[in-house]
Amino acid sequence: MLGSDDFFYVGGSPSTADLPGSPVSNNFMGCLKEVVYKNNDIRLELSRLARIGDTKMKIYGEVVFKCENVATLDPINFETPEAYISLPKWNTKRMGSISFDFRTTEPNGLILFTHGKPQERKDARSQKNTKVDFFAVELLDGNLYLLLDMGSGTIKVKATQKKANDGEWYHVDIQRDGRSGTISVNSRRTPFTASGESEILDLEGDMYLGGLPENRAGLILPTELWTAMLNYGYVGCIRDLFIDGRSKNIRQLAEMQNAAGVKSSCSRMSAKQCDSYPCKNNAVCKDGWNRFICDCTGTGYWGRTCEREASILSYDGSMYMKVIMPMVMHTEAEDVSFRFMSQRAYGLLVATTSRDSADTLRLELDGGRVKLMVNLGKGPETLYAGQKLNDNEWHTVRVVRRGKSLKLTVDDDVAEGTMVGDHTRLEFHNIETGIMTEKRYISVVPSSFIGHLQSLMFNGMLYIDLCKNGDIDYCELKARFGLRNIIADPVTFKTKSSYLSLATLQAYTSMHLFFQFKTTSADGFILFNSGDGNDFIAVELVKGYIHYVFDLGNGPNVIKGNSDRPLNDNQWHNVVITRDNSNTHSLKVDTKVVTQVINGAKNLDLKGDLYMAGLAQGMYSNLPKLVASRDGFQGCLASVDLNGRLPDLINDALHRSGQIERGCEGPSTTCQEDSCANQGVCMQQWEGFTCDCSMTSYSGNQCNDPGATYIFGKSGGLILYTWPANDRPSTRSDRLAVGFSTTVKDGILVRIDSAPGLGDFLQLHIEQGKIGVVFNIGTVDISIKEERTPVNDGKYHVVRFTRNGGNATLQVDNWPVNEHYPTGNTDNERFQMVKQKIPFKYNRPVEEWLQEKGRQLTIFNTQAQIAIGGKDKGRLFQGQLSGLYYDGLKVLNMAAENNPNIKINGSVRLVGEVPSILGTTQTTSMPPEMLTALQPAFSRHRMTLFHLLNVPVMTKTSLNVNRVQEVN
Repeated sequence: MLGSDDFFYVGGSPSTADLPGSPVSNNFMGCLKEVVYKNNDIRLELSRLARIGDTKMKIYGEVVFKCENVATLDPINFETPEAYISLPKWNTKRMGSISFDFRTTEPNGLILFTHGKPQERKDARSQKNTKVDFFAVELLDGNLYLLLDMGSGTIKVKATQKKANDGEWYHVDIQRDGRSGTISVNSRRTPFTASGESEILDLEGDMYLGGLPENRAGLILPTELWTAMLNYGYVGCIRDLFIDGRSKNIRQLAEMQNAAGVKSSCSRMSAKQCDSYPCKNNAVCKDGWNRFICDCTGTGYWGRTCEREASILSYDGSMYMKVIMPMVMHTEAEDVSFRFMSQRAYGLLVATTSRDSADTLRLELDGGRVKLMVNLGKGPETLYAGQKLNDNEWHTVRVVRRGKSLKLTVDDDVAEGTMVGDHTRLEFHNIETGIMTEKRYISVVPSSFIGHLQSLMFNGMLYIDLCKNGDIDYCELKARFGLRNIIADPVTFKTKSSYLSLATLQAYTSMHLFFQFKTTSADGFILFNSGDGNDFIAVELVKGYIHYVFDLGNGPNVIKGNSDRPLNDNQWHNVVITRDNSNTHSLKVDTKVVTQVINGAKNLDLKGDLYMAGLAQGMYSNLPKLVASRDGFQGCLASVDLNGRLPDLINDALHRSGQIERGCEGPSTTCQEDSCANQGVCMQQWEGFTCDCSMTSYSGNQCNDPGATYIFGKSGGLILYTWPANDRPSTRSDRLAVGFSTTVKDGILVRIDSAPGLGDFLQLHIEQGKIGVVFNIGTVDISIKEERTPVNDGKYHVVRFTRNGGNATLQVDNWPVNEHYPTGNTDNERFQMVKQKIPFKYNRPVEEWLQEKGRQLTIFNTQAQIAIGGKDKGRLFQGQLSGLYYDGLKVLNMAAENNPNIKINGSVRLVGEVPSILGTTQTTSMPPEMLTALQPAFSRHRMTLFHLLNVPVMTKTSLNVNRVQEVN
């Protein structure tokens, strides 16, 4: 029975979720008719009393006393994983409620997330970490999860028994009172209790619906929130969002925030999106929510349809790429994928490393297989997949970790495992490739990688391309972009009597040897190691063909290479020799393989020194049978890999004899068609040749090394070279070349300006994706452009520009040359047309002035500055610039060597080191033309003459006249 202090709520309450026994959290929306309360003798016509304004009744909100169609809360559709909207701070302390409906066919996505103030807490390993109170709802592998942390640890509650990504609507209702609460999905309730004693959920800042902003500065993402760590945004529909019983008009919020990728409707397309085969380059297509999803893994491409070629990094054993994370990372789930190609059986591919612990997720080549090692502090878990992967072919690696579950896939070979122990959190500061530089907690450092990496994706981040394009500023890059022929640590044995010895080759149970050679000699000893009894191994060149000779105790055997032609052709050749546990021997020379299975003894018991390129003279007479060589190897050896050990042939040598030098110049002495790479110009010298690489963007003896390279980030950068005041050149002709890669549609690469007040300039820029040059040397802007093909495709291009007076050429790569020649009547032709109208006494001065003007208008006067990057003009270039050359100046090399005339500002960083062979000073210069002054008589009558010639007085021409007078 109602008492005088009791309340009767109709249609809702101020806090419906907090009403005792209330199974719902939302107020009613719709029509109620003839609401009457009866109890014994009491009859209250509540709806009538409210309509007439009875004093016992109070009305809250928008109540209309007639039945109308009530507008439903419009659903919104998150069309892309990047889409999201921000909701106001959720003011929930001790209790609160949230309900919504969702609908999708995609298995993963972050639906709701908000957190509180950062606090320092200790984790299970007694390490201090920044923690926050947080609340989140995520969809993971089709199941809905609630995550909650109120200060004493995270709980993760699975709220569904079956997958909820079937395209149907699901209603979610979450209610919390202190530490306890329930989450209901389609009325199926799951209770939860938060860890610890606190009953307060302390939140700050916005609540995010559908995903997270791209700029996550200030956000602290919990390790347990896997969708956030894996960059899984929600794609699907949300409707009827209520927070603490109050509806949120999310459609209106999306419109106010101009949220990209959010649409105010929800309809499911009936046609399968993959039926149109939208994915390119053999990518796998998957149907998502009203969209197709192209899985580019293993294709070497990226982008929405896998249409953009991914950048390749080449490693020579001394190179690496290291991504230094902006802050220490903690993850419980990782998605890693990449492609690699190598001829070596050993080498570090990718590893996470920590400055404070032994935590690591490491992938390396180990005996021709991919080895995955994960260590979270309780010892490593190891998986292997693939075999004979050192075949110089592309192989695809994928790693999926979810807590304790591990899965490694190499091409089609799958290995799975489960971590031991209680720890699931991986800590790391760096992601390293090629070489492991963080070695403090590593007992055995993996071998360096020689080969190529492409499409490195770590938790949704395509790091190689992000680093190359300047989208991130925290990568340290010492590897080279492009699919390069890798020649690591070459050494020249200049005579057949030259050789060196190394420590014993360790190849008792198995063996993987790799080396490269280049020679013009048909015969020579390359490698030899003797052992116990009759055991030995020898590799030699016999009549231009590789022989692999060995004895494991069963008598000598020889495997001969089956190359198509002799290999003493002064070209580099690759040799791979392997022996596995089943005693299968293989010899691979370039692409040709010979395999032989040997019965009997399987172990190779070697002792004594390993000889490279020859033997001491007295040893040849005691060589085993089947070894043909009686002389050493004359030529070059490189990239030597001895069962995973990469020796420095000179520094690691126990003994050296004869003429041995680093590098490999080769015997070429005359210019050949291929003497200089990348359109370098071969310059014949008396004792050989040199290559002029100035217009190639490359460097090195044969123009095949990258020039000094800088990456300009998306916030803009500037490299500014200023000529000394007494050394400013004036030129009649100019040459400009630079290599670049970018994806921007607009930006200035290089601009050269004359001294203030003169107005001459030359500018290389990208406009609407097309490369062009505009210059002004006295009158009007002259423009030349590559109209045919855009260059903002992320690929490396070399652009060359030449100017001779007003004539100019522009060429990109080896595309057709664009030419510009001045058109229209010359000043002399115009002079002849008006000559009759000029008084006779002025004819001579006018003619002389026009001749002088013609000479002057071909000169780029008093050049003062070279600006690289476009930041000073507000047209920012983003990407990489390499090997810039302008009229004898190699400006990027000068910047790398800290030239005092160069200033660097903004987001600019140097890639790798500047080769020492590159010059930093002006190699050629063009003396300025000596200009004559105008005759005073002509100067007095200049105004009249300008009118006769139909030339406006206040033009750059008139300024040029004054300038000439000042010069002289």
